[in-house]
Amino acid sequence: MAPHFDGFDIHVVPVSGAVIHAHSAGDGPAVLLLHGFPQTSHMWHHLAPALAREFAVVAADLRGYGHSRAHSEDFTFRAMAADQVELMRHLGHERFHVVGHDRGARTAHRLAFDHPGAVLSVTLLDILPTLEVWRSMDAWLMHKYYHWAFLAQGGGLPQRLIGSDPAFFVRHTLQGISGTAVDFDPEALQAYEDAAQHPEVVDAWCRDYAAAAGPDREIDEADEHEQRDMPALVLWGSKGVVGVREDPLALWRRRFPRAVGTAVDAGHFLAEEKPAEVDTAVMDHLRASS
Repeated sequence: MAPHFDGFDIHVVPVSGAVIHAHSAGDGPAVLLLHGFPQTSHMWHHLAPALAREFAVVAADLRGYGHSRAHSEDFTFRAMAADQVELMRHLGHERFHVVGHDRGARTAHRLAFDHPGAVLSVTLLDILPTLEVWRSMDAWLMHKYYHWAFLAQGGGLPQRLIGSDPAFFVRHTLQGISGTAVDFDPEALQAYEDAAQHPEVVDAWCRDYAAAAGPDREIDEADEHEQRDMPALVLWGSKGVVGVREDPLALWRRRFPRAVGTAVDAGHFLAEEKPAEVDTAVMDHLRASS
């Protein structure tokens, strides 16, 4: 049992194409927490215990990330979203709120579109829609998001290069993406570095980004003019990349017309940089949406 999850139950749940590892605690409306790259469910070490006082919280590792393992080569957000629906049903939750950061937020977006009947509300932390990122990719953004193209390279190239020093890659990537200096919780940082020591985890990262560069774009294009009429909260870091050239809230209202949100005085990892502010915003949103 990781100290971050003292009092939480551990679940190892076989789903279609994967085995999903998760922690759960609390009673009340169900809330699913989905982490981003290159992290694990440990990124929720502030929010999960706080939510568990009022909600039934499930903090899961995405397919192939952390302690979850994939038995399929499908790493589209559609597949990862389906994993989480199966997980939540296994745990007795037919309907639930979903809160995601980074890749977890992209999974939450797809979950809300593919399984709207299962989603009570959606919270998206520090992302623009995947299509918008690719469509606006230029020299400036590629410098900031170089890993989008690097990890998507085939032939085992990124896997081999990362494998030469996985812990360095994790630390360099976390600070590079953040947009500001971040003092990560030592236990959380250790969890991220430990996960990266497993070649299958690094391979999952690469397959995730390769899918985002190909089939995920096609999937999003197919329903980009559709909307989902559900409560949505959008938060982003004012010191990061997401809000520099676009209005994140305006873009997400094209998908979720009821979306509300604001910038947080933080970089990309706002849930870890400004936990009290994020915890309050998410808690208020969940209470209002339950």
